[in-house]
Amino acid sequence: MLSWLLLSTAILLAIPVFMLLVQVLAAFWYRENLVKEALTARPSVAVLVPAHNVSGGVANTIEHVLAQLGEGDRLLVVADNCTDDTAERARAAGAEVVERQDGERRGKGYALDFGLSHLAASPPDIIVILDADCEFGNGALEHLVRASELTGRPVQALYLMHTPEDAPVKSRIAEFAWIMKSHARPLGAHQLGMPCQFMGTGMAIPWRLVPALNIATGNIVEDVQLGIDLALLGKPVLFEPGAVVSSRFPSGEDGMAIQRTRWEHGHLATSLKESPRIIAQAVIRRDSRLLW
Repeated sequence: MLSWLLLSTAILLAIPVFMLLVQVLAAFWYRENLVKEALTARPSVAVLVPAHNVSGGVANTIEHVLAQLGEGDRLLVVADNCTDDTAERARAAGAEVVERQDGERRGKGYALDFGLSHLAASPPDIIVILDADCEFGNGALEHLVRASELTGRPVQALYLMHTPEDAPVKSRIAEFAWIMKSHARPLGAHQLGMPCQFMGTGMAIPWRLVPALNIATGNIVEDVQLGIDLALLGKPVLFEPGAVVSSRFPSGEDGMAIQRTRWEHGHLATSLKESPRIIAQAVIRRDSRLLW
């Protein structure tokens, strides 16, 4: 009995290790093929920024977004359960702002749903979700929108997180692990024609898919759940390495530990809950992208 248990455990551990190896090896064959600007007018865009007590940095994010918006585009900041002056600073920086106060329904998913409901009166062609502590790289919004327009699919940007130059070795290791997770693995999957996960920021979704999504949840990894729901709709997430979004790790070991615990626990809980349904549907539909 013990030997069978050990063998089963080894097989289960070998699966993610094998997938990681395949993705990383495939990433080496990537050749840059950026989405070219089409001759037609770009679809209308709304950049949705959920913000909770980020008054110190929200203006910087808004500045980077406004620089890439076109005529008719919108930037909406949802000041969610804020106890500081995030809303005032966002307005002063030039963003459209709505404020939400709800002591019971807390979490990013509820904030996003609130913002989408506000936009529904005059919806854009494509919605782009960006965290309030992130910056668009040069041309990132254009690449995201064009990729979504050409494929009709949700698109994930290359999301990079950086550590300060004087960061300790532990932080450097965390940065390397993040690069493997957010760059090497999705890039390898992209080369193999497979989808990736949503990563919480730098996410583009065609508006026509939004009504079918249940975004107002308390799931602490709402991005993972959103990617799963889209894959089940037959619209798995496409990786666009030409669109770069960047942020920084939380300062201090306590902040990093809290964030890491959130990711790990949220991913594990969602995986245990959703994996049986996803695998069953993938087999029934004979859908290799869903199984991936």
